[in-house]
Amino acid sequence: MMPRPSTRSLPFPLIPLLFLACSQADGDSIGEGYPYAVGEVELGDIAVTVEETGVVEPERQVVVKSPISGIVTRLEVREGDSVRVGELMATLVPDIAQANALSSLQSEIESARISVQNLKSEYERANGLEVGSAISESELEQYRTRYEQARNRLEAAEEQLRLMEQSGVRTEGRSQSARIRAPVAGVVIAKGVEEGEAVTGGTSVFGGGTELFTIADLSTLLIRAAINEVDVGKVTQGDTVAISSDAFPGDTAYGVVRLVPPAARLDERIRVFDVEIEVRDGAGILRPGMTANVSIAGPTREGVVRVPVEAVQYVEGEPVLYVLAEGGPEPAPVKLGLSNLTFVEVTEGVSPGDSIALEDPVAAMRRASGSR
Repeated sequence: MMPRPSTRSLPFPLIPLLFLACSQADGDSIGEGYPYAVGEVELGDIAVTVEETGVVEPERQVVVKSPISGIVTRLEVREGDSVRVGELMATLVPDIAQANALSSLQSEIESARISVQNLKSEYERANGLEVGSAISESELEQYRTRYEQARNRLEAAEEQLRLMEQSGVRTEGRSQSARIRAPVAGVVIAKGVEEGEAVTGGTSVFGGGTELFTIADLSTLLIRAAINEVDVGKVTQGDTVAISSDAFPGDTAYGVVRLVPPAARLDERIRVFDVEIEVRDGAGILRPGMTANVSIAGPTREGVVRVPVEAVQYVEGEPVLYVLAEGGPEPAPVKLGLSNLTFVEVTEGVSPGDSIALEDPVAAMRRASGSR
């Protein structure tokens, strides 16, 4: 994080005078005559690391709901169990309203079948008559229309029953039940009901239905880390990520940045980017829902001119370094490059070996002068 701009309280020409006054007044008490820390411009490397926390989640997970409202009579799986596609997970019996609706649908189908058979016979008899003498064209069309309408009603009711049976609803005599089967293969990471509990069908308009299970594919784990907008420019797709968790101290997993979203979101007045990280190695120390610490390896510069970040001061919004000269510290305008929490790259304005103040010398000398 770069230091924030500070306001220069004294003009540059006063700096040498203050420097001399302070150093002559009590050189031994301030150490080599400087009332501020002194450093040196050097050549070195700068490696940027962005650290944040994120939540572990599976790449794919499916919430399983019941097709009907009713009572859970039997549970076949629990959290942590692996399931195959089509494996039985639970059995339910419909509540009274659901049972009446199913019975009504079955009665409607039987009635529609009888109606279709009768209207088909009537249409076939009418179609066998001579049009014009025994029956008119419009009368024959009416027979055909009634027959087709009855057939359409039957097909619609049968399709509705087929869809219910496909979702697990079964009718055996007067007994009705719903068998909930796994729609995908994976691991049960959440179980939302217990035996004997009442549930609401997934087609209900009230809350969208009870969540019975959550099945996840744990072969690929993701971490979504909210990166502050000031740091997102240091993160690119493909960056290496070290991942740790408080549950397994000392163990490290590794991943890569898979997605840097194009847009930010607002999180408690701070704009953040939900960077997506794919876990590639060491996923055994991670669990869905766990908080993970991520350290994203950002850009690196080798053999660059660098200074400690605290050495950079701002005068009228522009960065300067105070270079130590014979007459005292002199402000040198500089251009900055890459930075991390410790060092900042200087692309123009100073040279390796230059001695510099590691804080604002004007403020430091004013403090030293006021203390005497």
